[in-house]
Amino acid sequence: MMSPMRATTVAGLIIIILLSRHVVLAASVSYDLTIDQRQVNFTGKSVQSMTINGGIPGPTLRFKEGDIARIHVHNNMNVTTSIHWHGVLVPPGMDGVPYLSFPPIEPGATFTYEFPLRQSGTYWYHSHTGMQQQVGVYGAMVIEPLQNGPKPDHDYVVILSDWTDEDPHEVIRTLKRGSEWYALKKGSAQSIFGAAHLGMLGDYFVRELQRMPAMDIADVAYDRFLANGRPEKILPAGPNETVRLRIVDGSSTTYFHLEFAGGPMTIIAADGQDVEPIEETRFLVGAAETYDVLVQIPSAGMYEFRATAHDGSGYASVWIGAGERNPAPDLPKPNLYHTMGHHSLRQIFSLTPAGTMGMPDGDVKAGKFDQPGMMSMNGMEGMHDSADHSEMKMGGMDHSTHSMQVPTPVSRIDKEYGTCVGFLEEDVCASKKLAVDGMDPSRPWPPYARLRSASRTAFSKEKPVRQIRLTLDGDMERYVWFLDNKPLSESDSIRIREGEVVRFIMINRTMMHHPMHLHGHFFRVINGQGDHAPLKHTVDVAPMSTTVIEFDANEFGDWFFHCHLLYHMEAGMARVVHYEGFTVTPHLTAIRPALYKDLWYFWGQADVLSNMTKGFLTLSNTRNILTAEWEVGWHDVDDTRSEILFTWDRYINRFLSVFAGADVLSERSEIDTRGILGLRYLLPLNLESRVWIDTDGGARFNLGRTFQLTPRLGLFGEARYDTHDDWEGVAGLSYTINKVLSLIGQWNSDYGFGGGLQIRF
Repeated sequence: MMSPMRATTVAGLIIIILLSRHVVLAASVSYDLTIDQRQVNFTGKSVQSMTINGGIPGPTLRFKEGDIARIHVHNNMNVTTSIHWHGVLVPPGMDGVPYLSFPPIEPGATFTYEFPLRQSGTYWYHSHTGMQQQVGVYGAMVIEPLQNGPKPDHDYVVILSDWTDEDPHEVIRTLKRGSEWYALKKGSAQSIFGAAHLGMLGDYFVRELQRMPAMDIADVAYDRFLANGRPEKILPAGPNETVRLRIVDGSSTTYFHLEFAGGPMTIIAADGQDVEPIEETRFLVGAAETYDVLVQIPSAGMYEFRATAHDGSGYASVWIGAGERNPAPDLPKPNLYHTMGHHSLRQIFSLTPAGTMGMPDGDVKAGKFDQPGMMSMNGMEGMHDSADHSEMKMGGMDHSTHSMQVPTPVSRIDKEYGTCVGFLEEDVCASKKLAVDGMDPSRPWPPYARLRSASRTAFSKEKPVRQIRLTLDGDMERYVWFLDNKPLSESDSIRIREGEVVRFIMINRTMMHHPMHLHGHFFRVINGQGDHAPLKHTVDVAPMSTTVIEFDANEFGDWFFHCHLLYHMEAGMARVVHYEGFTVTPHLTAIRPALYKDLWYFWGQADVLSNMTKGFLTLSNTRNILTAEWEVGWHDVDDTRSEILFTWDRYINRFLSVFAGADVLSERSEIDTRGILGLRYLLPLNLESRVWIDTDGGARFNLGRTFQLTPRLGLFGEARYDTHDDWEGVAGLSYTINKVLSLIGQWNSDYGFGGGLQIRF
């Protein structure tokens, strides 16, 4: 038997060992990150960017679970900045969202982030200030677990991103004005002749009847897609070796289809959290998600790990191994003409955008769409697993034998359609092979249905549950994006209480994917895996579908919740999640209104023709649209006539806005000014209508639209009836030369035939 003194000594030694082990585990690990502005060249053109420690991406930060991270961020720029630790559990003040969790880092200043690491896995970091992520402020973060498992032969980080030479502020301005230039530039344009070539005119006009704009699954035409800052990267590995790829989608807006030429990938972690291993040949990763996969290198050769942009406009390559190159197969491009299901007359003639999508507000509030999966568009009900359609055998459409001669685009990483002038070269139909996204197994969606947590994730049934229903809404043509029909600038906080289980039911009433990210928490994705539902920090909410997540409200504070498509977030798709009882510091309270600032954007257009000129200037934020329109004609009239229209529109939804203003008419040096009050409403077939009454007791009604015959050639027409002046009609053709210039030829019932240029600015 051990003596009491000896027992005490042994116990003391054990305590010392445990304490020393804790000290080792809680080691402080420091990094210095310097954010600066410099010129970079990814495309042959030198442009301004932002770098971290001189590079894009920034350095990979490596830690061990239990460490204290101490990261000094130095701002060497002349603008403010920030760093958010994506997916990392940190105190609210360390989360890095300007005006929400802390004041932005001022020019010339240093901010030190310090927090304990309570988790392990693959994560990343990026600026949460303006558009800085798009121009280079991002990097990877790896936290090794306390208990190391089997080690692969190689362990590599692959951070994917998208790059544009265009200033991102100009990108969002282009999107705000409703321009179709990016679709044309990346070969995703749609037209009547293109639909006819595919035998899909019916789908085309069904979409028009629904008052939907041309379909797309990505907003921006990027110049490059990058892996670790390069379009192509080589990683060494030997024959038959196992390689762990820590994949981070650090892009601003791009989802990627992932595939390895050497065989299937084994997914072992999602968003840093271990899952039961599953094999996938090809899968879709959403913006801001991470996946850890294992790949086996075959006995000889170098094999491509390819990340293809969701819209098929390009890819980034990582070559693994040595020797002869073995490329991954090309993906079919998405068939954007395809429409889902059958549509009733009630939907087509619904008064609201949600009604035409078959998801009106009343049905949403009644809980009709609360179950995960695709819940609308007649003929699509029952697709409750919107993430896994591998059993739907719809082979890609091969229309290479169609009689119409359409050039086949070269398969290359930097195809630039904006300089093409072929008949349908920029059209979707120009792709040799097309497939329906998410329904054809060649174009799968994320593998959520098969993700199963390696450990139990269910919450105690004794915890109270708060259920919050959120719709995801938007308007592609005005480029405004909402949660529950409100942008961040108009919204209240989502209020929750510590100690409860919070369940978000997210109902996507748009035709786009939205990667929704909750700061400061992991949530369970309700995917049919019961108590082993996977934990994630970012989840894709697929088009016209419902995604349900739930989380333990145990991170007291204020946290950001938003779409992680950068331009969607900037355009309003965000909220603040607020714990009841959490108090914000007075200094942060004083600057918090800056978080909700609603930015204004300016653009204009001028038609300079031989018989007349007309155009407009617009200044707009989310709900308010200030416009000055003019029309001046001199041909086929005795004296020059002019009309200038000043309006203030209040945007209600994608179909409806109301306006007030003044109509100023001039002829023979006589000026007549009238006050006007009216509305604009979008009719089926995308007919744009405008009606007003004026202070002289008159009224006016306009009806017009443009039919896109080819991606560059449009047929437009307008009819106008004014009780003061009777009828006026316009018809013509326009041909797009580039982003800012078009050729126009038109007939005007007052001013006859004319031709000239349309200039957009």
